Amino acid sequence: MKQHLLFAALCGYLLTGCSVTSEPAPSKQLYLVSESQKVEIYNSTMKRLALSTKNDPNYQRIALDTAENKAWFKSLSYKLWDRKITKRAFIAEGLKQYPDHQYEFEFIAEGLNLQQ
Repeated sequence: MKQHLLFAALCGYLLTGCSVTSEPAPSKQLYLVSESQKVEIYNSTMKRLALSTKNDPNYQRIALDTAENKAWFKSLSYKLWDRKITKRAFIAEGLKQYPDHQYEFEFIAEGLNLQQ
């Protein structure tokens, strides 16, 4: 009987050590309004965030110089703002496209999470 209890305790201990740790899922969406209203709120949030980058001497502009790059960034940042992806996922995706802009993606991620 003692062996069975010891075995069960060891199994429980080992299983807790093998659990996968990951970033928690994004929280629920905060806006229960129409999609067009969400886009308006997102756009005003992005305008405020863009203005705040001017006050940060460490922030370097991300060259979104093509329509494709602008659409990519808007889609990615909207997903973060709408809580469809995590900050970590946003930053990772951003760094795939612009590897020299970690500070900027962290700045944006933090700003989008604070704006809600």
